[in-house]
Amino acid sequence: MSETNNYSSNENLDFREIVLSYMRRVMELNLNIVSQENILDYTKCYKRAVLGLNDILLPFFDDEMSRAYESFLDDYDWMMRNNTTENGTKISDVNEYVSGVMKVCRGLFRELNKLLNRNDYLKSKVYGETKNEVVQEREDDGEY
Repeated sequence: MSETNNYSSNENLDFREIVLSYMRRVMELNLNIVSQENILDYTKCYKRAVLGLNDILLPFFDDEMSRAYESFLDDYDWMMRNNTTENGTKISDVNEYVSGVMKVCRGLFRELNKLLNRNDYLKSKVYGETKNEVVQEREDDGEY
């Protein structure tokens, strides 16, 4: 069985593009309307996307982000202990579990965004600006 790569050998894997792909994935998941029967899969996907972004940015954590990540770990651990049965293998209330996971993961995602902002890390990629480029408003932008 042949394995398919998501990139070609001619393609440069730009770190910013990797970060942006994780951010895009999280934001796409935020826009999904999810049925109750798919809510656990959705929650797993959201959590994986946020934690993937976290893993990519881990080497760039400052003190504030390190504290936020430790707080996330504590909150996630507390939420899991309070939303699973005694042996920790079965979710006691799906809606509470989903709500808890989403709350702590969204909090972590917000902190990761703040880290990116503090470092002005993605400015040129997010806004499409280069050092020599100035964003200009189009004349027809306000006429709706």
